[in-house]
Amino acid sequence: MSESSSLSAAPSVENTRPIQSGAAGKSFMAWLRFLGIAAVGASLDLWTKYLAFKDLGYHPHAAPITVIPHVLWLKTTLNGGAVFGIGQGLSLMFVAISIVAIAFVVYVFVSSHRRHWVVHIALGLILAGAIGNMYDRIFNHGMVRDFILLTHWPWIFNLADSMLCIGVPLLVLCWLLLPGPRYRNGESQETGRG
Repeated sequence: MSESSSLSAAPSVENTRPIQSGAAGKSFMAWLRFLGIAAVGASLDLWTKYLAFKDLGYHPHAAPITVIPHVLWLKTTLNGGAVFGIGQGLSLMFVAISIVAIAFVVYVFVSSHRRHWVVHIALGLILAGAIGNMYDRIFNHGMVRDFILLTHWPWIFNLADSMLCIGVPLLVLCWLLLPGPRYRNGESQETGRG
């Protein structure tokens, strides 16, 4: 028997180690991080919307209330469109898009690496924003409650919009900068992009 054939027959050290999946979908801590951020974010969004409309009411022509002079105001408004008022009156389509987006976010999370906690934070923020605004569209006659107004920003928005606007760019940055996981038979290896 040749030396090369005896080496190939012997089990390698790498193959004898117990395989631990790197998939986030199989990690309790990754699920806790992802769903915890989503739950806290969606709850904060719905709670602040409730408080704003309870305390300020809805008066379309009322002047904004100053919170920080020249920086931040509160003004309640109802938005029948998407982020920044795009697509007014298409609430059923936006509910359908939200359901597809939520399914996609969960899929991306499950296929991510359990150590990519920044990805999980980004996905949790996106999930929170999607749930917060979808809740409004379903239970508020297709209208999303907005109440935050900033200087030099023409649109009134809410916390769900903010979480979406933070989560999406953060996820794109992660995709560009982090190595991608490659899975084989339950095992994962980090691979470089490109």
